Amino acid sequence: MKKYFQFSETIDGTTYFLRCLFSIVLTIPFIITIIAFMGVFAVEYAEIDLENPESFDQQAFQEKIESNPEDFLQAMKDTFTPFWIISLIISLIPAIWFQIVSYYKRLSALFSESRDKIFIGLIAFEILADYYVFEYGWGSESLIGSIFMISTLIIFIYMIFKDSGIEEHEG
Repeated sequence: MKKYFQFSETIDGTTYFLRCLFSIVLTIPFIITIIAFMGVFAVEYAEIDLENPESFDQQAFQEKIESNPEDFLQAMKDTFTPFWIISLIISLIPAIWFQIVSYYKRLSALFSESRDKIFIGLIAFEILADYYVFEYGWGSESLIGSIFMISTLIIFIYMIFKDSGIEEHEG
């Protein structure tokens, strides 16, 4: 189990793809934490009586949000406590770590001589691409965002299908 989270050895393209899929599974605790946060927020903001949940009026709840969206956002901000922030971060750490380790192992197989420089460059590129796409959008909204999305997809496909020339991977 330890070898899956260590920055050593190499992996082939198929293993890299399967590891990418498994990192999605590792985000399940994060999703559960988000759902729990939304449930707690909904109970607090909608003032739902847990002893009598049938008394909840969906229409009144929607009207309350529509009449004062600033109040809704402020209530959500007030519910977002350090406990929730720490819980969200802790629930994401295994997925992020596993994905970064998989990325490094695959780069080690493809570029054994300069893997550290390429790894840092690609991580910087991915962070810049993610920032730009989240900030400015992609598709018809932003040509550069679309270029970042396509470039990221090309890198991913290259890492999956490129033969590393290594006969036996041990990662």
